[in-house]
Amino acid sequence: MSFKDLLDKYNDGTASQEEIKIVEEELQKYEAISEYLSESYDIGFEKETMPEVSMDETKLVKRSVNKKLRKVILASVGTVFLILFTINYILSPLVSGFYYNPSQSTVAKYHDDLYFDLRVITELSLPGYALNTAHSESLGFGEYEVYFERLNVFNRQIKATNTKIKRNLKSGDSFHDFFPVSHMEFLDIVPPHDTGNVVESSNKERIDYLKELNPVSYVSSYVILDQDITVKEFDELRKKYNNKLTFSWAAVRTSPKGTANEYLTGFNPNFNDSSVTNENPNTDKYPYIQLVDYFRSQVDKGGFDGTMYEGYTKHFISLLKYVNDRKKAVAALDNNEIKSEHYKNALSYVESNGMNIYGLLIRGEAKELLQFLENEKIRTIEIKGVLPSKYIN
Repeated sequence: MSFKDLLDKYNDGTASQEEIKIVEEELQKYEAISEYLSESYDIGFEKETMPEVSMDETKLVKRSVNKKLRKVILASVGTVFLILFTINYILSPLVSGFYYNPSQSTVAKYHDDLYFDLRVITELSLPGYALNTAHSESLGFGEYEVYFERLNVFNRQIKATNTKIKRNLKSGDSFHDFFPVSHMEFLDIVPPHDTGNVVESSNKERIDYLKELNPVSYVSSYVILDQDITVKEFDELRKKYNNKLTFSWAAVRTSPKGTANEYLTGFNPNFNDSSVTNENPNTDKYPYIQLVDYFRSQVDKGGFDGTMYEGYTKHFISLLKYVNDRKKAVAALDNNEIKSEHYKNALSYVESNGMNIYGLLIRGEAKELLQFLENEKIRTIEIKGVLPSKYIN
């Protein structure tokens, strides 16, 4: 039997006592030989020296790798930072600079440009509406989140609008947020020509409707005058019906008589319809953008008799001058980009021909409105809204 067979039996536990003794004696011999060899040859030299050498080399390699890794990380972080800096502080402002920026405060210190831009455009173009508040937030690359509130001066309802402007373009269906559809109906009324001097027969149905209403019903109505009136005559008309009717908006002629108006242009003669701020754009260039400022200045002078025609004139011309200097705002917020040309021509026409009024938006009780229609020479009327009473809204 070989020694391997004895080992197998030893491991299996089947070896006899004699066989166990033989195997254990041989194992003792092997251990003695191994111990002797270990002492005779310095095998531990390699076990101790070689790892130290390898350890030093490993440390050097690790240091080198870590150093290069740190450089790579720093370079990567620096590159990312540079890219973000370039995008946010160079490219984005550069792109935005080509378009309207409502978030800037260039026309006043504490208000976004959007506030005054929308305020002026609303008054000039949207009869029956006034701006309450407006602010915006830049999203980068000429895109802005825009929020504003408009007041319907007849029913006192406020509409809040939250939309976006992206490089002068209104996103989605937000065009109608900027321009309520109802305002276009006044544009459909043809400006007066030279014939006729009383309410046309086509208006009889509307007058009959007013007569059928409760006399204290609160009515909003557009009227086209038979003949243009000067701003001074308008002021006298306003004082004549003071405390009876409120003139919500006055349509100013900005093109020769007899030609169709391409765009509505006018002003609100009531300084308490819109929001009021103590801050104004350039008062030398645009005096009385806020009509209330004219009223305050006259009261401060003493002896104010309520005459406002000078204030209306300065106010309206200030509005036109303002939008003529805000072409990017007009392109982004107003009807379309060519509106700037209209405002330019309108200012030129008014400065050359004076300020004449051909249409009015009036609100008041039905009985008072009927009295106005009987007393004044009106060409066309259009009922815009009816409430049970002026005390409901």
